[in-house]
Amino acid sequence: MKWIISLCIILFVCNVCYSQSNCNVSLTSNCNPTGAGSQCVITGEPTINFTFESFGDFLTGGNVFGASILKMIVGENVAPLADCRWRLNVHMDNNGGVPTEWEQVYAYGTNTAPLPNVNILEMRLRNQCNTSLTGSTYANLATTASNIDVVESPGVSNNSGTCSATNVNRPGSYLNNFGEYSFAIDYRLKPTLNVQPGIYRLNVKFCITEGN
Repeated sequence: MKWIISLCIILFVCNVCYSQSNCNVSLTSNCNPTGAGSQCVITGEPTINFTFESFGDFLTGGNVFGASILKMIVGENVAPLADCRWRLNVHMDNNGGVPTEWEQVYAYGTNTAPLPNVNILEMRLRNQCNTSLTGSTYANLATTASNIDVVESPGVSNNSGTCSATNVNRPGSYLNNFGEYSFAIDYRLKPTLNVQPGIYRLNVKFCITEGN
């Protein structure tokens, strides 16, 4: 049996995403939008392929460390009504398929086994100052309707500069504070044997919005 998963990563970063329901859009406007004082820079490969061809491959799974680096600049408005606080989360897109399944691009043969579940993909976002909510722990999603929270904004301002605080969500820049405003992204995937052999695709989208 030969089963290939083609994992295509489409990096989608926004400050306010009206078209993406998963982005939890806030109606406040204390932060600068992207392109007007705030920006995200992503480096690395836009497409990552995991290939499983042997029993050993299925047992060990696949790991890709530091596949992408997300670097951020968040600016505050000149006269904000309140603190500029931002949030960063990750969600999956399978091109309108069943929310729990990968998108099937090509099937090998006529096997009737189920399609792989999106929860076999695990990821973490980490940095030098451990500001990410995922930290060193991998997180996954059971459905494309859910998010992985990386930085949240629960009405509390967490200032940068100490390199010791989790969930830093105030203005700053990777240019002078790389440890708190950049994230290395790791992916881990371990499929089950009871799946349809074929090629599958899942889009991973990164969403930055202003918080509350």
